[in-house]
Amino acid sequence: MDNQTELLKGIEKRIEANTVAIDVNKKATSELQSTINHQQKGNLRVTGLPEKDDENMRETIIGILTKVIPVSVDRLRETVDTVHRLGQRASAATSNNLPRAVIIQFGMRTVRDEVWKKSKEDFSKEDRLARTKLWPLVQEARSRGLLHVFM
Repeated sequence: MDNQTELLKGIEKRIEANTVAIDVNKKATSELQSTINHQQKGNLRVTGLPEKDDENMRETIIGILTKVIPVSVDRLRETVDTVHRLGQRASAATSNNLPRAVIIQFGMRTVRDEVWKKSKEDFSKEDRLARTKLWPLVQEARSRGLLHVFM
């Protein structure tokens, strides 16, 4: 019996150590996610922009942004930090013909907020109606923890 008691105590100590490690891991994961979220606050995602060979995404995006907000090109060049597509370019065999999303990282959150506000105002009537119809589904998905962002 003593041998089994010793084994049981060893297993209990391992379980306790694993429980502590799991708690530490959860806390570290939460802190990392918080840091990532804070870093991404200055970002915007653009979808549906066709891909071209040898594209200069930064200049393309700055050209689009000058049409969205009335800011000089020079100011946008100072404010737009980096622009890049997400993921790797798909080969012709694996392509689903959907262009990769573009991430815009702004150096100033105020300019990002202005672009966000103006772009939300410019939805067509049909888009606004479609979004209004989808909103109850979005709220339901959020309440079940299935959706964080509605674009």
